[in-house]
Amino acid sequence: MRTISFLICILFSQMAFSQIEKKNMRSGEMTLINNDKVLFKDLTWKNDKAAYINANTNQPEELFDASIIKIEEKEITIVAPVAQKFEEKTMKKENFGYPEGVYKTKQDFISKTPSSNPKISKRGLYGFDKPLLGDDETICFFFDMKESKLKNVFAVVHNGFLYFNVKAILENRNKTDRAQDSDNPNSFAKVFLGGENYLYTEVPLANVWAKALAYNAGAAGGAIAGTLTTGKGVVWDYKNQEFNIFKNCDDYNDFIRERSRTDVLKCVNQQPNYDFVRDAMNRIK
Repeated sequence: MRTISFLICILFSQMAFSQIEKKNMRSGEMTLINNDKVLFKDLTWKNDKAAYINANTNQPEELFDASIIKIEEKEITIVAPVAQKFEEKTMKKENFGYPEGVYKTKQDFISKTPSSNPKISKRGLYGFDKPLLGDDETICFFFDMKESKLKNVFAVVHNGFLYFNVKAILENRNKTDRAQDSDNPNSFAKVFLGGENYLYTEVPLANVWAKALAYNAGAAGGAIAGTLTTGKGVVWDYKNQEFNIFKNCDDYNDFIRERSRTDVLKCVNQQPNYDFVRDAMNRIK
């Protein structure tokens, strides 16, 4: 709420104007109007916005050009973070009883009957080349042998792993989650864990109203907008045959309180601690 109130104030403030050179770059560093530094890869320009991969988080972001005061093209080196213990234990090959293939509809998925089983490749979301990805990557696109992006399907089992289509998540979400949106609805999210009750994954999502205010706020708002898309927990509920999105920490608590009161969190930040969320989902799955 504080973010939205701040953005409303920005809408009525004076805009800044950038004199940066707009050219595509493989990698480099941006300096923002608040003096923050952003290391980037695969920078491109779309209208008045810079689209790039944040080199520290490896997530796609966009900023208005007026948010940027300097861009330096250079080689960058990022030290890869150590994998969390959770991922080492749970991100094993698991299709949760679903045969290999493409599940075009929700009914196909419920019946565990693939619509087809074409040869597909797993690719990165952004970048000039959209490189092939390994099994460890949790967010991706899928392409067929004709180099066409896989769209309008519910789920995919590829190389023994289950992935939900983000558009399918948004179209089949609980009615209380309608404000959530994605910049990449044709992307897929790998399922982390599951059982007889639930399947659990995490998807980069944002509140559509907060993001709209940020982009309309120009310079300062554009700097904020790139931070509004965050990884959020998503649960496939077998009983209700719908997805439940953990919009924030309080929303997670509302979900878990009825199922495991000992897993209710004290909400210090806007988003819950997802190490705890994953452990809780592992217990009630």
